[in-house]
Amino acid sequence: MSYGAERLRAEFFAKMADPTVIERVFSSIPDVVFCIKNRRQVYVAANDAFAERVGLGSRWEVVGKSAKDLFPEALASLYRQQDEEVLRSGEGFRDRMELLPTRDKGLGWHLATKFPVRGGRGAVIGLVSISRDLQVESGHRRGFGGLAKVVRKIETDYGERLERSELAKLADLSEPQLERRVRKVFGISVAGFIRKVRVEAGARMLTETELPLAEVATACGYAEQSAFTRQFKSAVGMPPGVYRREFGGWW
Repeated sequence: MSYGAERLRAEFFAKMADPTVIERVFSSIPDVVFCIKNRRQVYVAANDAFAERVGLGSRWEVVGKSAKDLFPEALASLYRQQDEEVLRSGEGFRDRMELLPTRDKGLGWHLATKFPVRGGRGAVIGLVSISRDLQVESGHRRGFGGLAKVVRKIETDYGERLERSELAKLADLSEPQLERRVRKVFGISVAGFIRKVRVEAGARMLTETELPLAEVATACGYAEQSAFTRQFKSAVGMPPGVYRREFGGWW
């Protein structure tokens, strides 16, 4: 950024009398969950989409609460770890997959971005969190008909061996083209999307059935339970057995 552009921005933001304009902007975006926390990880701002996800009637009801007041302990603990990482390091992260409540009272995948908020002297005084829904329908809305076929294939046959070359052929695209389309629509790789669908299916089975973990792993396309456990923990933040104990019947 040039010195002139930096100065222009600094002069404008210094004149802002109402920093809550950002909060109002995000309140008008229904598929983005937005909040600001202070250093004690207490919510000081949120949008209505956030309030809706946690069963509250207004974003004002979120203010003053912390994650442990709004989420089951397993999720609250995961969010605390992320927050502490940002507050301690002073560095954020972008597009990290995480679970959040959905409008139908289930759990759904989001791409989370968090970054620190600094005070006048540069000290970190809190953080901003933005999560956006991973929506399959966006592929249809953007006119990617071939991609929609791939999505249906993955969501239907996630328990089978899925080769990227075969998926590209189904979409009538080259493998690099398919990779670019998936990243443009969902923000993740083809392998990441397959992993998302498999872990999502595993999460449903863990809470809605009493199948042994080994059978859940096989049904989700994993040859070994250890591979399923490793990827599930990486994506969700806890092993499958812990997830079953925490969320079986929670909703």
